[in-house]
Amino acid sequence: MKIRAGFFCCLLGSCLASAELAASTAAERTRFLAAERALAQGELQEYRLLAAGLRDYPLYPYLEFSLLPNDLGKVEPQRVRGLLERHADTPLAKRLRSNWLSHLAGRQRWQDYLAFYVAPGSSTDERCNYQTALLRNGPRDQALEQTEPLWLHGHSQPKSCDAALDAWRAAGRLTGTLVWRRVALAMDAGDTRFAKYLGRFLSQTDQAWLDRWLALHAKPQQARDHQQFAAKHDYREAMLAYAVERLARSDTEGALRLWRELEPRYAFSADQRYAVERRIAGGLVRATDAAAMAFLDKLRPRADDERLQETRLRAALFREDWEALLRWLDELPETARNDERWSYWRARALDATGRKTEAAALYLRVAQERSYYGFLAADRARVPYHLAHSQPPVAPAELQRLGALGGVARARELHALERWVEARREWRDVTSDMSKEDLMGAAELAESWGWHDQAIFTLARSGYWEDLELRFPILHRNTVATNAGKHDLEPAWVFAVMRQESAFMRDARSPVGARGLMQLMPATAKHVATKSLKRKAPQLEELFDPGTNIGLGTAYLREVLDELGDHPVLATAAYNAGPHRVKRWLPERELDADVWVELVPFNETRGYLRRVLSYTVIYEQRLGLQPTRLSARMQPVANAAKLLAREARTSADRT
Repeated sequence: MKIRAGFFCCLLGSCLASAELAASTAAERTRFLAAERALAQGELQEYRLLAAGLRDYPLYPYLEFSLLPNDLGKVEPQRVRGLLERHADTPLAKRLRSNWLSHLAGRQRWQDYLAFYVAPGSSTDERCNYQTALLRNGPRDQALEQTEPLWLHGHSQPKSCDAALDAWRAAGRLTGTLVWRRVALAMDAGDTRFAKYLGRFLSQTDQAWLDRWLALHAKPQQARDHQQFAAKHDYREAMLAYAVERLARSDTEGALRLWRELEPRYAFSADQRYAVERRIAGGLVRATDAAAMAFLDKLRPRADDERLQETRLRAALFREDWEALLRWLDELPETARNDERWSYWRARALDATGRKTEAAALYLRVAQERSYYGFLAADRARVPYHLAHSQPPVAPAELQRLGALGGVARARELHALERWVEARREWRDVTSDMSKEDLMGAAELAESWGWHDQAIFTLARSGYWEDLELRFPILHRNTVATNAGKHDLEPAWVFAVMRQESAFMRDARSPVGARGLMQLMPATAKHVATKSLKRKAPQLEELFDPGTNIGLGTAYLREVLDELGDHPVLATAAYNAGPHRVKRWLPERELDADVWVELVPFNETRGYLRRVLSYTVIYEQRLGLQPTRLSARMQPVANAAKLLAREARTSADRT
């Protein structure tokens, strides 16, 4: 493990003391594991002998909690309270409290429930059980007053909420207005089945109106049946606005025509008009007719509506309408107008409209940033990249103080034992309310343990960006070099993708199932292994092995690069969103690559592209190479026909 300058032996002030501490800690880890084994085997006497010598070991609370029987019915409340009080700063306490509350609710021990319930951070189940406990053993009026927020939810609530909601309704608290508010929430959430269920709480007349709304969900064009909507209703305009927004998802121009028909006929509120026009605008970024630009030009985005502001600017970029871009940039709030992204695009627009001197000054200002836009601006200004490195200013005494915190010490030991999930829980808890200065120190500690992903994430939360060594570690260097060479890829690009995908968290798993350093989906890994590499498909757990993951990930990078005409920008987008989507996003005419990046429909993929492209520059520098100018990687994006023809030629050449 690399020890960074200024950190060596800082925790105890001498190398000898650090060596002695390391030996002592190793012995305690061994004893801790032996105590766990003794407990698992039912050898309680041996366990007690071992545990007695571990009271000062950071993971001693884990031994205490492991003594609890699985059946909480055999545990006295006093014992639970003692554990919660002694170890309140641990994630273990939070989990025990949650399990204990669930146990108490299941046995309807409502008085005990009230005694153990803690409101902040509680789950919906816990909040609903708390309401039930108040109804049974507390101030009933207080329980009823607190129930309305449980009702106002766009989906069905858990069964634990039934008792509280039933009592609330029985007390006459449910009104027609509240039913309609929940119907609207359900429709906005797309839960039409639940919205239909809510109809049982409406009058027969209102049920007919709900049926109209549900019909608009299936066929928004029915909003043109003005006879159906001739009568007034509190939610009539909401239904019609919903229909236009629903249609805009699949047919923006049709939605615009429908809106022009409905808007003068009905009494839409200002908020409804704004929401509908905002939704329509989102689909007009790539519209080519003059009416679309006229519609966008008439919009007046609210100061806090970054999404609508960006929609108009991206529409101007698609048309390369630099005058419109400048005009709409002037309408941005000052903070947004001066950020590096829109400053870069202002410079591009000034450049394109002949205002070269103003553009040059703005390029130079943005080029001071070490970022995607900073590198693009530096290329246009023909100045060097800002790649200076410096470690955060953390004193050894501060590192010693942070290292002594209970949560930090427990996280360190859990990391050393490769108990990644528990280590991350402890780290998340202990760093959650740290100051920026403490976060910098905590990042240094994590880096010193070889916990690179948490070092990266923690330093990012501090807002300190100058430490390139910590933020962009070079791990698995030989494996990356070997596989990059095998597939004719730039190692810096592979590192950049890995850094973005997992931040080098080897056990990383995404919510959709992607695994390992390069976040491979199992189906993708199987395809690459069997089709490209002619090898056996890997087992799921193999995807967490760095060698396997990097081997398959680089092969997939090569595959998407070939499929997309050897274009690194398109291949990078495809690694995130899939080649099929990227092909759908190809323009009908050739576009500059920086313009194309701004037009990618997915926010996630746009951000992914900017980060990977800028990280590639930084990794070249970290690898001791002269960074390739970013503009050299960003050749124009051809239209679909040209790109597919290039792809066919590339594939033929490789064959």
